[in-house]
Amino acid sequence: MAELLTAEMKDLVGKLGELVKADPRNESIRQAIEDYERSEDLNALIAEYNTQQSVLADAYAGADKPDEALAEALQQRIDSLYEAITAHPVYKAYLDAKRDFDSLTNGIIAELQYVITGERSCGHDCSSCAGCR
Repeated sequence: MAELLTAEMKDLVGKLGELVKADPRNESIRQAIEDYERSEDLNALIAEYNTQQSVLADAYAGADKPDEALAEALQQRIDSLYEAITAHPVYKAYLDAKRDFDSLTNGIIAELQYVITGERSCGHDCSSCAGCR
């Protein structure tokens, strides 16, 4: 099977990869992932959230008409857990770091696309227009 990239392309991608590795946003996302994975309280909330979601799904799947009181109680607990998860400082730090790192990688892709095509994306959903020119 033929190689997709030339040796020169691979070399340049490697150099770009090293620059991305050295960028502080890379360290931030790595640290945020590590903190997320080590946070026992956050992971306990997420585990309970997933369990409650499964129990609620089972309640609806297993009966023609689920116990409304049970379903309501489960949904309230799910909503409470969701709020606790999204307000958790470790989760918020992860989302911030992910947003920043995604901006970096999206910027790289956009710049590469510009170099190849000579056109810059306007940054919105182009399905509703004729494109950026």
